[in-house]
Amino acid sequence: MLNRRHIRTKVIQSIYSDSIESIDRKVIKKLIKESSSSSLDLLYNIIDFIKEINIYFNNLESKKFSCSFITQNPYFFFFNKLHPKNFKRNNIINWDLNLNYIIDLQEKIIDLNKEFIESNETNNLKFFTKSYANIVANSSLLYDFLEDQNINWINDFPYVNSFILKNIQKVDIQNPESFNIPSLFDYNEEIEFGQELLNLVIENNNELKNHLVGRVPNWDSERIAKVDYAILITSIAELIYFPSIPTKVTLNEYIEIAKDFSSPMSGKFVNGIIDNILKDFTGKGLIIKKGRGLIS
Repeated sequence: MLNRRHIRTKVIQSIYSDSIESIDRKVIKKLIKESSSSSLDLLYNIIDFIKEINIYFNNLESKKFSCSFITQNPYFFFFNKLHPKNFKRNNIINWDLNLNYIIDLQEKIIDLNKEFIESNETNNLKFFTKSYANIVANSSLLYDFLEDQNINWINDFPYVNSFILKNIQKVDIQNPESFNIPSLFDYNEEIEFGQELLNLVIENNNELKNHLVGRVPNWDSERIAKVDYAILITSIAELIYFPSIPTKVTLNEYIEIAKDFSSPMSGKFVNGIIDNILKDFTGKGLIIKKGRGLIS
């Protein structure tokens, strides 16, 4: 779940939320690690939410009411068997006290259940993925609640949703171990990458900032949108200081991050700036890539 793009966004968030000068280099490792831990907290809370959905509809079950594609669905029940291992959760949501977020989904889930019955559809996995992707993940009420709990969770939410939908496709519903619930230890390499990247941005802040001078038409570094500025200096740091990462990977990653986290035009803006810097730096020998398939 914590892939490198996700970690890159955490570095950018750290730069965006604090001025670079105010970030204490002594807490960089703690900063990225705590942010990553928070992402896993969200994953576990969403797993708990799915469990609570199952419990809620089972409690509603009666002779007059049935939502069989949840109450008899082995994929919903499967989540009741899942428990985090070796991980200290810092933020636990008691969904039993927040049933309004499930009640908000109730009508749409019942309608989907009716749709499946009327079409003679029997695929329980299809119902789970459709109800999760189209109803749970699209709940604006749930979205706002998660943002209130932790503002960074909104950026984590798409990664959590993708992780759940991808992994549920591969599970053996008789074996809870077939759905690997990650711990922080599983992402040591990604976290270390983020810690090093943030440290290099802070350590070389003035130099990175100077690389933008004269490269932004009709703008200066003080007038670039704060989030775009954070994306640009982080991408430049990666281009210069990470010889094993291909330039094309860096360029594509930060363009996508700009599209997701900044304004609609930021993807093109960041693409143009980084592409020009890349061509200039490559010509001057400032970017040296090592490894198979990389520029030497």
